[in-house]
Amino acid sequence: MTGFRDVWKRYKQKIKERFFDKNSTIEDMLAKRPSDIVEDEFCQLTEYSKDPTVQAMCEMNSQNRKKQKWRHRMGAISFARVRVALRETKENNEEPSKSEMFIATRIKTRKELQADTQIAIAELQNRQNSGKIADDAFTTVFGKEQPGRLRCYGRSVTASSLKKNEEDRKLKQKHANKFTSMKEEMNEMREEM
Repeated sequence: MTGFRDVWKRYKQKIKERFFDKNSTIEDMLAKRPSDIVEDEFCQLTEYSKDPTVQAMCEMNSQNRKKQKWRHRMGAISFARVRVALRETKENNEEPSKSEMFIATRIKTRKELQADTQIAIAELQNRQNSGKIADDAFTTVFGKEQPGRLRCYGRSVTASSLKKNEEDRKLKQKHANKFTSMKEEMNEMREEM
C-alpha cells in the first residue's frame, strides 16, 4: 500500500508541475489539461491547488525540504536492501553499524557529494579511526535520535520494533542452540547403545 501511495503522490506531483500555473486561470489550464484526466477531476485538482491554505502548506514543505541535510542518494532502493547487502559482505553476517549505513547510502558513483555530507562522512571516519564504537561516533556527529524514528533504518523502523526483532532473534538462537545440544545428546546415546 505504501508503494501505491508513493506512486500516486508522484503522479499528482508530475501533473501539478506540468499543468498547474498559479498565475493562470482555470480555463487556461483546462485548455492544456492532459487527455487521460477527466475535466471535472482536473477542475477539482486545480481548485485544490489554488486554495491559499494548500499553497501556504506547499511553500512551508518546500522550505523544510531545503533545510534537510545529508539526504540519501539511494533512489528507489530501500535501506533494508542496502543493510542486507552490507551484512552479506561481512564474514559472520553481523549487522552493519549506523555509520556504515550512512556512508553507503550517501556515496554514489559518478556524482559529487554535497559539502556538508563530505564533512559528516570525514568526521565519522575520524571518530571511528580514533577508537570510538561506530554507533557512538554516529551519535556524537549527528546527535541523539528523535522519538519514534531511527536514522539509517528506513521508514517504518522504530526503536521498539528493533528491540522486538532483537529479542526474537535471541530467542530463536537460544532454541537453535538447545535443539543442537539435544541432537548431540541423542547421537551420544545412540553410540552408547
